[in-house]
Amino acid sequence: SSYLRTLGNCIRVGNPVLLENVEESLDPALEPVLGRQVFKQSGRLLIRLGDTDVDYSTDFRFYITTKLPNPHYPPEVCVKVTVVNFTVTPKGLEDQLLVQVVAHERPELEEEKNLLVVQISNGQKQLKDLEDKILYMLANSQGNILDDAELITTLKASKVISTEVNSQVAQALETKDKIDSACEGYRPVAKRGALLYFVVADLSAIDPMYQYSLQFFVTLFKNAMDKAPASEDVGERVKLMIQVITEDVYTQVCRGLFEKDKKLFSFLIAVQIMRLELETISSPEWAFFLTKGGFVDEGALPANPAEDVLSTIVLGALVNLQGLPGFDGLLDSFSADTDAWRDWCTNDAPQDLPLPGGWQAKLTPFQNLLVLRAIRDEKIVSALSVFILNNIGKHYIDVPPFDLASSFKDSAPLTPIKIGRASCRERV
Repeated sequence: SSYLRTLGNCIRVGNPVLLENVEESLDPALEPVLGRQVFKQSGRLLIRLGDTDVDYSTDFRFYITTKLPNPHYPPEVCVKVTVVNFTVTPKGLEDQLLVQVVAHERPELEEEKNLLVVQISNGQKQLKDLEDKILYMLANSQGNILDDAELITTLKASKVISTEVNSQVAQALETKDKIDSACEGYRPVAKRGALLYFVVADLSAIDPMYQYSLQFFVTLFKNAMDKAPASEDVGERVKLMIQVITEDVYTQVCRGLFEKDKKLFSFLIAVQIMRLELETISSPEWAFFLTKGGFVDEGALPANPAEDVLSTIVLGALVNLQGLPGFDGLLDSFSADTDAWRDWCTNDAPQDLPLPGGWQAKLTPFQNLLVLRAIRDEKIVSALSVFILNNIGKHYIDVPPFDLASSFKDSAPLTPIKIGRASCRERV
């Protein structure tokens, strides 16, 4: 209630102000401040704030932050402020986590790399200072520069120093490249960590209660690295860390999810691993799974090969599906193997049967799901358990029950045990 008074006092004395957690609409009273509507009166700089004129100090700075992931502010606001996007990106988070992994696994490499960065920076600064000194002496030299003994001496000394510094910088850069190559062996761990974070962050789209901070995730990531079994072989150690980190994130996040959302969480982990790491799921295939490819006009549909089992909506979905790579000839298969497809479509559990016409062997596991999604989408939930089991393992199907002892191990003096509302509600 007193924030305008606080803002006015800071404008008067030139203190910076930070306004936190704003929404997409800003208080109209801030309009003069955002627009810097400053005017002079009797030699004083003033600004109208509310219903009073306040002395304006040129040292005043105004910062506004929001926790909205993708805010949309009107153009009249954007032209008055400088918008800085601090949202974490997959690549940026991957690089941050790689630093954490290398510092955990090879602290001597991380320390040496930091020292080299400082050494390279100091060397380049020294070269710049030498250039500036020589240019200054040349600009202020009187008469013939060949008669200026101090200048000649400085030039000779600078040549020697420059050669030494350039040699040191080149050697440091070569060493840094070798260290970077050694660090790259741990990048798969960082990539998996970044992938998991964005899966967890996207849970807020399912239920706004599912909010997880980056700080929480980084702490969870570090603890999982400690739990991973040791191995002298870097490749084996990386595999163990990836496995433990993935299982740990799943177990910990599941504690705060509703029962109905846990299978969806497992499925999202499996899909993102297959999309971004294994690259066995293409973006068009994922888009079709989410939307069935959109509406198809009835006039553009081909003849229905099995009108008794394929509705107009299903036929449209199959037309969209046939446009994806790997599905060419799917509708022709309905005409050639009509009886087999009819039996499959009318079965009570089509997700447990192979696709007719040899399509089961032609398609990947996810592509088989797309056929089920197009024809019998009510059976998709039942098919997900088998898909998750075959691709990321049994751990992600057997939802771990709440265990107070393991939760206590994950707590700390500054991180108390906190059971989400979902868990409490289910228990009640």
